[in-house]
Amino acid sequence: MRRSADVRLLLAVAAALGVAALALGSTEGRRDGARDALQDVAIVPAASDAARALTDEAIRLSAIGQYARACERPSRAAAGGPADDVRHEDASSCFEAWGWQALRGGRPEDALRLFRQGLAEAPEAPALLKGLGLAAVHAGRSAEAVAPLERAVRAGPDGQVELLLAHLYDHHDEPDRAIGHLRDLLAREPANAHARRLLDKLERERRAEAGFERAVTRHFVVKQRGAADRAARAAVTRALETAAERVGTALGWAPRERLTVILYDRPQFEDVTRVHGWATGVFDGKIRLPLGTPPLPPPAELERLAAHEYAHAAIHGLSRGRAPRWLQEGLAQALEGASLDPMLRVPGVLTLAGVEALVTDADPVRARAGYDIALWMVRDLLDRGGLPAMRGLLIRLGAGDTLAEAMPRVYGLRMAELESQWRRVLGG
Repeated sequence: MRRSADVRLLLAVAAALGVAALALGSTEGRRDGARDALQDVAIVPAASDAARALTDEAIRLSAIGQYARACERPSRAAAGGPADDVRHEDASSCFEAWGWQALRGGRPEDALRLFRQGLAEAPEAPALLKGLGLAAVHAGRSAEAVAPLERAVRAGPDGQVELLLAHLYDHHDEPDRAIGHLRDLLAREPANAHARRLLDKLERERRAEAGFERAVTRHFVVKQRGAADRAARAAVTRALETAAERVGTALGWAPRERLTVILYDRPQFEDVTRVHGWATGVFDGKIRLPLGTPPLPPPAELERLAAHEYAHAAIHGLSRGRAPRWLQEGLAQALEGASLDPMLRVPGVLTLAGVEALVTDADPVRARAGYDIALWMVRDLLDRGGLPAMRGLLIRLGAGDTLAEAMPRVYGLRMAELESQWRRVLGG
């Protein structure tokens, strides 16, 4: 987001994706699901001595936390005998529990494999389908998430899954499907505030974007009103493609799918995004720019704006949306090529919470101060470790580290030490 409130996706391609995975996983009530399932096997008569031996070994492995190896045992034990159905259920439960653990641990590819193995034992298990869909989103394969999540909903209403599907369909520019899921959800849960807010937002977008044309480029799908200036759209597209090459190379990131970019008239932009009046762009899983009608900014400014918003997409992708706002805005400015204020000083006591509040402030002067401080702090980090260290920091945040955990691992300094140094310099 360029000098604007950060409008985040709750589930589909943003920080909240990690939160969603944990929330959906926790509803299954399986903190020790693999161990519980395997212990249940012990009281089911085995079809043979070999099957009983496999079950006993599974319980032993699960007791020491080796769920991946343990899950192989009930799966093999389900090969024959009168208790096949129970054993298939035990095996699927084991893979389910281990899959959630892998997902919480920031290993979506492992989670995909484990949920698929569980589905081989129980092909229509809603919890496994749900896990598979979330793992696909975490792995950056949101298109692969839709089918298993739809199957999970067909097995029975699930408000969380329907909400996630709405975000996914919105992300893939299928508003009618997204709105359909939200209306179904609200018919059952009329007090669901999140679903209501999202439905209102999507209906505003659909009204604003009626009649928009789509242009597909190497990295983007660009939408704009059909009667608008095509030369202007071409100029914006060139700036975006340049940003994708430059910023993508700098951070070593490229999206698995084309990013959607929507060019609005200024009134449409403000109506859809509901951001502060000083905002010149928004990234919320899509890049939204108030550039639908001429005149465009000068070419250099247009390139900076495109680089800033594409940087937000890259930061979001690498950190899975878990980077704090000051880091997002500071790094996006650095990647657009913004200059430091050499006279910058901060009266009072500098805190990260204070900077975080400033960059979202409705007052443009206070917001400008927050952006300047955020850029200064990020420049300091870049001086210490360059873009490779910054990329490492974002990846650690994406894997679930807190900022306090990630900073010493990347920069060798505790967060409190960095804050103290920044406070001394900027307060001087």
